[in-house]
Amino acid sequence: MKAPIMTLSLSVLTALLLSMRPTLHAASDDNIKWLVKYDGKTLPVMPWITIGKPNAKIENGSLSLNEDSKDDMGAFEAEWTGDLEGKEIIVEARVKLVSMVGHRDSPTATWPQRDGAPICVQVCDGKHEEGILLTPAQDKHVVAAKGYVRTLTDHFAQASTSDEFHTYRLIIRGEDMAVEMDGKLIIEGRDAFWRPATSPRKFIRFGSTSKPFKGEAKWEFVRLGLRPATSAAVEKSPLRITISEPWPLNVEKKNTESRPYLYDMGQGLLLTSNPQGSDALLEPYIVRRSTDAGKTWQAVSGTEQNIDSPQELVRLADGRILGPSRWTHLQPDGSLTGKTTILDAKAETLAMHDSTITLPKEFMPMKTGEVLIFERHIWAEKDGSITAVAWSRTNQRDAQKRFLVTRHTHLLRSADLGKTWTHLTHVGLGGEPSVVRLSDSEWLAVTRPDAHMSNLLQHRSLDGGKTWKFERTLEEGSVMPDLVLMSNGVLACSYGRPVSNLMFSLDGGHAWHDHRVISDRANFNYTAIREISPGRLLYMHDGQIPGTLARINSLYIDVERLKK
Repeated sequence: MKAPIMTLSLSVLTALLLSMRPTLHAASDDNIKWLVKYDGKTLPVMPWITIGKPNAKIENGSLSLNEDSKDDMGAFEAEWTGDLEGKEIIVEARVKLVSMVGHRDSPTATWPQRDGAPICVQVCDGKHEEGILLTPAQDKHVVAAKGYVRTLTDHFAQASTSDEFHTYRLIIRGEDMAVEMDGKLIIEGRDAFWRPATSPRKFIRFGSTSKPFKGEAKWEFVRLGLRPATSAAVEKSPLRITISEPWPLNVEKKNTESRPYLYDMGQGLLLTSNPQGSDALLEPYIVRRSTDAGKTWQAVSGTEQNIDSPQELVRLADGRILGPSRWTHLQPDGSLTGKTTILDAKAETLAMHDSTITLPKEFMPMKTGEVLIFERHIWAEKDGSITAVAWSRTNQRDAQKRFLVTRHTHLLRSADLGKTWTHLTHVGLGGEPSVVRLSDSEWLAVTRPDAHMSNLLQHRSLDGGKTWKFERTLEEGSVMPDLVLMSNGVLACSYGRPVSNLMFSLDGGHAWHDHRVISDRANFNYTAIREISPGRLLYMHDGQIPGTLARINSLYIDVERLKK
């Protein structure tokens, strides 16, 4: 008799595989050799040096560091030496955040990171440099109510940073950087220690590394040490990733264009849609076409500086191309209208017609500032209907009378070429959605929860998009995710701010790895990806290349699955 075959669900198998992965955070402290220490009982002295003009004093056994100037930074730095072969770097700091004011005078925003962070710990091993920053709670915003512990790039953990002193530990090995808070792992930090070092010096720095941002914190101690690596060798990536040199969007004059969206129409035709404004409601969009794999682009006549230009674009069964406008318009009678564009097969000519959109009452825009936005993904179904992704933004007040903005992602359906759009299903919380069909039944969505820099949210459907469940809050975060299931089975996800990123999954988004920072040029850092040939992604992002007129750039990323 044959032995019974044991089967495991994908989620269970993934959990088992993750549990077998080497970790960087379970070890005794007895074998740490501390190389640099600061105890917070006196002002820092050698080997610590000052960076900028720290406004520092000792209060109640800790260092009070209050940087209240927008013109200077104030930090302390010490160099260190040590052989890193077979070692992990351990960095610890015990800190209480008092206050912070960042980008646009927000109490939480620290973007762009090229300007540093007001309350941070930064470490360099001579090859890479990274660290963490702290942001405070924001009472007016539920999602950000706790505050954040964040890497300087793209890994986020919601945490109470200002209620009392907390001990933060960075565990660095190779290009991984785990983060613990009071002994609890809060950031796994795969590929988080990425940023190329600005010099071969090894150093640790704490305090304010930002001139324009302000912050106050109390520091009880800071220290850096080495210990023997507590895990097996860092596992080899299952992917070979090759990134080309970037090239700018061909434009004739300097402009404010940004935030690209990318669509593959097949038949060698690529389309891109992006705003031509300065990030406002009803800003104009433009559509461009490319027949040389994204090297050059030509504007589609009639779409320039047009608030009704399409944002989502899909090829129909008859060869034509359909696209709903990004923006919809609330009418005096309470109805919601938009435009739908029909392009010819080569995307050279177009015609527009009016659209009406209906939503459940709780998601329907009712006042100025509330809106429904078509964005990113759209499909032509076998029955001739169209399914489009959209998200709503509505305003409300909670029990404490705080003014809140909520975002929700939806699927809409049209059976008449976009003349009417009806609500198909509610995906979940968050806007700026990306949705990918992993199979006929399994769909995945990644959304941005709010207007802050925070963790992305992941939702999954197992019945072809009819019903959705919130799956988890991702460690990765900030803005505008884009998802592509490649022909080799690799799931790619681009996302941005404060830099332009890319990550991959081999199990349908249950685990993300091979994080890459594609560009650290700061702008809106919106990104878009499409597979334009087997194994090759075209990646577009905004972040101006010095010496060029354009703010939108492109590059190729080749992704190869390695044989085991």
